[in-house]
Formats: sequence, C-alpha cells, structure tokens
Amino acid sequence: MRTKMKVSQYLKKISGKKVNELLRAYLEKFGDGQAHLLRVPARINLLGTHIEHRGGYVNYLTIDKEMWCIAGEREDQKIVAYNLEGKYSPEEFEIRKEFPGKGVEWLDFIRKVKVVPGNWMNYIKAPISYLQNKFPDTLLKGMNLYFYGEIPVGAGLSSSSALVVATMLSACKISGLDIEQEKLVEMCGEAEWYVGTRGGSGDHAAMIFGRKNQIAHMRFFPFKLEYLPFPEDYQVICCNSLIEAKKSEQAKSIFNERIASYEIGFRLIRKNFPETQDKLVYLRDINPENLGSEKLVYEMISSLPESARRNEILKLLPEEKLETFFETHNEPENGYYLRNVIMYGISECERTKKCANFLKKKKIEKFGELMYISHDGDRVVKFSPDGKMKKWQYRVDDKYLFELIEDLESSDSGKRQRARIYNQPGAYGCSTPELDFIVDLVKQIPKVKGAKLTGAGLGGCILILVEKESAEEVVEIVNEKYYRARDLPEVAFICNSVEGAKFV
Repeated sequence: MRTKMKVSQYLKKISGKKVNELLRAYLEKFGDGQAHLLRVPARINLLGTHIEHRGGYVNYLTIDKEMWCIAGEREDQKIVAYNLEGKYSPEEFEIRKEFPGKGVEWLDFIRKVKVVPGNWMNYIKAPISYLQNKFPDTLLKGMNLYFYGEIPVGAGLSSSSALVVATMLSACKISGLDIEQEKLVEMCGEAEWYVGTRGGSGDHAAMIFGRKNQIAHMRFFPFKLEYLPFPEDYQVICCNSLIEAKKSEQAKSIFNERIASYEIGFRLIRKNFPETQDKLVYLRDINPENLGSEKLVYEMISSLPESARRNEILKLLPEEKLETFFETHNEPENGYYLRNVIMYGISECERTKKCANFLKKKKIEKFGELMYISHDGDRVVKFSPDGKMKKWQYRVDDKYLFELIEDLESSDSGKRQRARIYNQPGAYGCSTPELDFIVDLVKQIPKVKGAKLTGAGLGGCILILVEKESAEEVVEIVNEKYYRARDLPEVAFICNSVEGAKFV
C-alpha cells in the first residue's frame, strides 16, 4: 500500500471505528488532500528499568495500544495539531518562531526555552524544534496533524514518546529528510529533553524497531539490537494502577535527581579508582567481567558516601562541572543517596545481560525472578500476605557491603549465589504503594513467574508474566483485590504484541 494518498482513499481501505473517525475528522477540518497515515505502538519493558541512558540493556515488546497520526503538508511553515480526544485543545505554532537559531546548541536552547507545563503540544514542538535545529539549512514544511491515541496517559507506556515519534516520523516524511533509523531513535530521545526530563532513547527505539512476538533486547553506546522470541506459553498482563505518573515539576525533579545521582556516583568511582578509568566509560562497565572481580565492584560502591549534600559533593569533585545536573531538579532534602542508586544501576545492568540467556534457554522462572528483584529496586513499601503494609527498608551501608564481600568467598554455594551483584536490588525508589501492592498480590499466585513496574515509575503500570492458561484467572484476581476493592474501573489487560511504527 502507498504511504501517501487522499484521505477519502484511506477511508475506503482502513477498517476500525476510531481510525475512521480520525480520518473523517481530518477530512472535515483540512479537506481531502494527500496525507500520510501512521501508527505508533505502546511499548512495555520487561527488564532493564532506568538504565538505557547508562548503557544497559532493555527488553521491549510493542503492544496493541497504539497512537494514530494523519499528517498532511501545508503551504506555510505552520504546525496545526488536533486531537480526537476533546480534553486536548487544538494548537498551532510557526516553526520559525520555535527555531533555536542557527549555531545554537540544543542543550543551551532547552535550558532557556519556556515550556508550558502539562501542555500536550510540548511533545510536538520538541521534535520540530530539534529537527530545525539539527538541519538549519533545510526549511521544514508546515503540517496539519490529527492524532488519536489508545495509549493510556501517565501509565508508564510512553504515550508522550509515541507523540514525539509520530511527529518526528511525519515531519521527516513530509520534509523529505532521509535519516537512518538508528540515528532517528537518538534524535527522538534528545528531542524529548525539551519537556524537562533527561531520559534516554529506549522507548523511541522500541517503537521504531519493534517486531511482533519478539523481545527487542537492545542497548546504546554503541547501539546493539538482538531479537529474542517471546515465550509462546506465556502472556504479559498490564495492570494500570491508575496512579498517573504525571510529568509534573515535582516528578521531573525526582527523575532528574536520580540521573544526577548516577552521574555523581560514577564520577566519584572513577576518581577513587584511577587505575580503572580507561575501563569505565559507562556505568554498565562496572561489572565483574570487565574488572575481573565482583569484590572490586562492591569495594567501588563502598568508596561512595551513603548520601551527600551538594556542598559535600562539590568538595569531593571540585574539578567537575556539576551545575548542568543540579539545575534540572531541587536539592533532595536528605542529600543524594549515591550508594543506593549506583547499586541499583550496576545490578540492573547485570540482570539484563543475564536475562537474554534465560530467554534463549526458555528458563522463564529464572527470568521472572530477575523481574521481582528489579522491582524490589524500585519498591517503597512491602505487603504481607494478609495485606499489612510496612515501609521497605533497604540500605547499602558498610555492614551490608562487608557481608556481601564475605559471602562471595564463602564455602557455602548458596551464600555465594545470593551475594552475586545481579541478585542485589539496590534502591532507585520510584515505585508507589499501589504498584507494590499489585506485585505482592500476584507473587502469591504459583502460575505467575514475575512482576515489575514498567516506565519511569511514580505511578503507571505493573507487568505480570504468567502462564498463558492462567492469564484470565490472574486478571480476575487483580480486578477483585485491587480495582473493585478501591472502586476503580477494571483496566488490566492481556498484552498482544504488534509490529513497530509503520506508515500505512
């Protein structure tokens, strides 16, 4: 099928009530001109949370919650955007007015740009501004855009990244920019920094490179991608906690604080162990295989302060320019918990390396165990089988690290195994009590093999890996114990895998 045709022709060829409603809305607003129709799927990350920007592997599936976009060329340089959902008001802007200016560095521009918090148009302005900045000698063409999305907002399924990808792909298509997919992924990630967060490009890569019934096992720096078959006797249930993971100023501050903790901790380790600096380029490089010793990994973590305030950090790293990290968030009240975050990042990178082998050998229970450990690294509370809640206690203190080092050298194989770095959760701490409740609820069900949050956290969804024959039963248990118990709509669903982003 051609990737451009009249809207009336799409209406004759495309089935689906909502997509047809989208096409008719575009036709009524902009007329029956030539247009491109694009679908971008949601993504779920089975393992590898908070680490794609540290060089760790992620494990994505693209699923049948999708965003649709129809885009047509304008004669001027204006972007006009509508959304089928009434809560998003129509918006428009002149590309030249958003253009940072020739020779302006992207990071310098986004530090100064005034972003209206919560406005959906930010995710359209982001890729347009980025593209015009990246290609200052190419005059981007104006576009009429109409969107419809099935991806729940604030659920950790990357509805915002889908909007960035849809706009970026449409702009490249209409303005005739031929960019290889790998580069396009990187550009989408950097473009989204416009809204104030400093995440990676994993979500965008998943949407662009996704394949049906295949897990995209990928990492960056450099980009590597391997497709692993999703286990055919299992399904993933996505449980939306209905706690919206809003990208408010407070949430962005927390996310960016964790990124700063990564950066500060990594710089301190390189300073404290100068003999290993050539081996340590990314956080993922702090691993037993690269360093030749698991004990050394724990000694590196031990060299960090458990927590540190900004004035203390500046004294420890006087030669580093840390202002660019500090300016993205408020100073945490109790300082930066460097050991907790660094332990999480290092161990999650190791978990995602091991998981590929488990999937290839169909060791699904082992894969599920890694999911549970990963979630513990984000956990904030713990629920007992009778539903009693208590605060999750986890500290990477001297005693804990000393015992790990001691157990690595134990004659007891069980102790040695438990002391391995990939079995340590760390403490990134971006879950919520509701997310933790769902994990602890389903962990009691024998047919469930693993569960964890997906996305950046502070709300959103839990993924449950379950034997296919028991999937409906597990959905009903979650409906009864979580949704009905809280008088919430029953929104858990079984994920169906689909292909990545495509022009229709």
